Amino acid sequence: MSKVDTINIEIQQKAIRFRIDHGFSNTEPIRLKSLLLKCNVLTVFRQLSGAFSGMAIKLGNDRFMMVNHDHPLGKQHFTIAHELYHLFIQENFTSQSCITGRFDKKDIEEYKADLFAANFLLPEEGLKINIPPTEYVNCDTIRIETVLRLEQYYSVSRRALLQRLKLLGIITKLKYNEYEADVKRSAAAFGYEPDLYNAGNNNLVLGDYGVLAHQLFQNERISESHYLELMHTIGFNPSESASNGHE
Repeated sequence: MSKVDTINIEIQQKAIRFRIDHGFSNTEPIRLKSLLLKCNVLTVFRQLSGAFSGMAIKLGNDRFMMVNHDHPLGKQHFTIAHELYHLFIQENFTSQSCITGRFDKKDIEEYKADLFAANFLLPEEGLKINIPPTEYVNCDTIRIETVLRLEQYYSVSRRALLQRLKLLGIITKLKYNEYEADVKRSAAAFGYEPDLYNAGNNNLVLGDYGVLAHQLFQNERISESHYLELMHTIGFNPSESASNGHE
């Protein structure tokens, strides 16, 4: 067995275990925002420069994630799952800025994080159940209707789904290239809403960001100017709020 095969099996098992540990079966889609809140991961959606998809920071028991809100929602979901690997699976992790979905074997931890995201969001058992047998037995016989239903059900990007199907041997590069084109158009043609393929979560914050910032200020761990800067980052001005309260 090759090193890559060993890694694939290891990460698949860890993704399955992570699902089970958080109350998900190995077939159902993941409710990512609920999971982030349950895992107490402070998550901020912001515009990131260049091709960066997201970042993760772990300090003791505190975990922070930032996701590029300019990316389509399906891509954001893959990034979230990728960052969950860094925060909960990778040993001795502290921080990482990421360009997700490249499956680059030259960076082993980034490769593992991409594999984890693919296995976590698109479990093999779930895919097999949701693909008609006539489209699963023979390679490249899966229909676009099935591809659309799968990406909508699991809330992932077309690229992430096609990469997963290719890795499982369900499609070849030929079918990958065919279905990778005109994603939004194909979805619209079959009556699907465009939300999954568009950017979203603009400046959304999940978790107790404001509470933590306020506690740091109250406990004199940060200055008032630093506190105001932190709050402005999430679009909140404490001074304006106080003024409005006195009117």
